[in-house]
Amino acid sequence: MIYRIRVSAATGDKPVYRDMEVKSDSTLEELHDMIWQSFGLDGNELASFYTTDDEFHLIDEIPLMPMEQGLQSKVMHNTMVEDVLNRENPRLIYIYDFLNMWQFLVELLEEGPEIPGQSYPNLVYAHGQLPETPPDPGFEIEDLSEPGLDDEGFFRDPDDPFGDFYDYNDDEWN
Repeated sequence: MIYRIRVSAATGDKPVYRDMEVKSDSTLEELHDMIWQSFGLDGNELASFYTTDDEFHLIDEIPLMPMEQGLQSKVMHNTMVEDVLNRENPRLIYIYDFLNMWQFLVELLEEGPEIPGQSYPNLVYAHGQLPETPPDPGFEIEDLSEPGLDDEGFFRDPDDPFGDFYDYNDDEWN
């Protein structure tokens, strides 16, 4: 089975997307490779796919590689596209380069039979170019705040940066 997928970059005002065809039994790592190549990214950064609900709340992360030994069972190289992108779940979020936060919406457009002689994955259509830098990710720093961080995401007390965050007290240690 072939999936026709549209990958749209979050670029703000100008639409930038790629339509591609992939085998439904391809791995997410193969889809990841197709995405970064088709958008002209360098491919040297970490990335993750995220399953979402209908309101785009992130549910499960599927990273390029496990972040901690033995804790992550789903990674891109062992997850098939059809297992996370299908008629029941037609969208994924893809984040590339966690420092710059390139964000993409991955949508299943249609399914069809494999065409004999056609190689997959296949870039079908490209529209627009990515800007030099990604736009603002669309969330406020306070959305990410933790105890011990101020409203701008900095440690509250630069002389005791972990005090509130970890309930650490300098006086308890020699």
